[in-house]
Amino acid sequence: MILVIKRTISGFGKVMTILAIAAFVFASCSKPSVNQPIFDRAYALCQDGEYSMSEEYLNNHQSELVQPLSEADSVYLIFLKSMYKAKLALLDYGGIADTTQLNRCIDFYTKTADTEKLAWSLIMKTLKFSYLGNNPQAVLFLRQAEDIANPLTNSELKFYLAYLRFEFDGSTFDLGERGLGLIEKMRPYARSIEQKAYYLSAKVSVFYFNDLIDSTKMYVREFEKIDTTTYSFLSIYGMAFADEEPEKSLRYALKAAEINPWNDVAKLSRIKSYLYLNRLQDALDFYQKSTFLGDGTRFIALEDFYNYYHNHNMAAEADKIAAELITIYHALLKSVNESVRILSASTNYDFEIQELANQNRTQRIIFVAVLLFVIVITLLSAVLVRQRRRHENELARNRQILKESHDKIEELMAQNESADNKREIARLQRKIAEIEGQYAEIYSDGKRLYEAVFANGGHSGQWNKKDYEKFIEYYKTIDFSLIAQIEDDYKGLNPRQLFYKILVCKGFDKEQVMRTMGIQEDGTYRALKSKVEGARKPTLSND
Repeated sequence: MILVIKRTISGFGKVMTILAIAAFVFASCSKPSVNQPIFDRAYALCQDGEYSMSEEYLNNHQSELVQPLSEADSVYLIFLKSMYKAKLALLDYGGIADTTQLNRCIDFYTKTADTEKLAWSLIMKTLKFSYLGNNPQAVLFLRQAEDIANPLTNSELKFYLAYLRFEFDGSTFDLGERGLGLIEKMRPYARSIEQKAYYLSAKVSVFYFNDLIDSTKMYVREFEKIDTTTYSFLSIYGMAFADEEPEKSLRYALKAAEINPWNDVAKLSRIKSYLYLNRLQDALDFYQKSTFLGDGTRFIALEDFYNYYHNHNMAAEADKIAAELITIYHALLKSVNESVRILSASTNYDFEIQELANQNRTQRIIFVAVLLFVIVITLLSAVLVRQRRRHENELARNRQILKESHDKIEELMAQNESADNKREIARLQRKIAEIEGQYAEIYSDGKRLYEAVFANGGHSGQWNKKDYEKFIEYYKTIDFSLIAQIEDDYKGLNPRQLFYKILVCKGFDKEQVMRTMGIQEDGTYRALKSKVEGARKPTLSND
């Protein structure tokens, strides 16, 4: 081989040698990796729903992997481990894959056009954003996964896409043709017992939360034919049959709690079973020591207590529960800004509670009907409250990162222009761009509005409420302490009033404030100033 190479190192022979070596290298790179059979076997087990078996198989063959791993092998390994962590158990977000690792998988499988693995990576990204409470981003990735997976035939993939679509479209609260149609899209792909359980669980939830008890019981019986061991079945049994089989329902609820101690449905089934067994004190003790995921679940538990007191002519206890139900209900309404229709229902609901002691049997039936209607709204409210809290927490974390990054850049720029400082500044600027890009509507728009006012001498005369909100959210990354101080001193300022107060605190005089806010009339300015100052919280006297 060496003699052949020596003889060709001249003229045309040299060119041909280079081409031959390049062709050899290209051919070598195009061959499947020697590790690929191990990875493919692990992946095949995942597609059969055997995630635990796949993880065990890969762990057992880890020592057989030929090192160093190629880029394709490295990404394949990350992809498999991400699937193990997520386990795609959509009813239990116990494990969520790392965002950076998922992004690497998405980039690689986009580049290599491996549509099946790309679709799975997007599904895991959907789960990640859903876990963080960022449903708009989650739905965006879900839509991309659906588009990519449309021509594919992978049954496991199609099932989870259908289930996620059902979850994000809120079909649990929809008995219309579209809602039931979304549920039925899961049925052709539900092969394993777990998947069939998810499908039937979705149907049961739809009928139960719409108070169609006969249909609920029918589908629970159908559920019973395929699976009586998972917490999905054990927990929902009591919701349907606590009135007929309270002892059996209680046993199932206790078993469900052993499998998943955090499952709220199992807790509700246990309370309902205790009450139907007339074990009121056990139900009260269990309720007092239980931690529920949200006020919506606690509302349903209290509604069961109310029904028990009402049916046993315990009017005083029923009144206390009713008052607590109102408190929870109004808290949920305040948190999610429900529509005028819901507020109207709340007013009627309050009236029924206040008149409860003097109402006859017909009026009490009306009250219970209103209460059942509110349950559905309350559950949706609880979900929205949790999502908003997660979103606000995530914004707060990113706000702190942006502020620290800006401060660090200023500090580095004030120092000597060393290569290390320049690299660090570039890294921080990339981090800022990444966060601002992820929240473009908030941070990028807010930054543009901020610069328009403070750098370019612009005005806010054409701004709407969202513009003021974006400005304030971005301004928190600049001077969060000022916002916090204003919110401590004033109560209930709207975004425009808060903007006015920021200008005043930054030293703007009356003429500057009027010009910046596009105020033409002196009376308009005085009215704005009066409203803001009227919202000042009273200070404690030293006397």
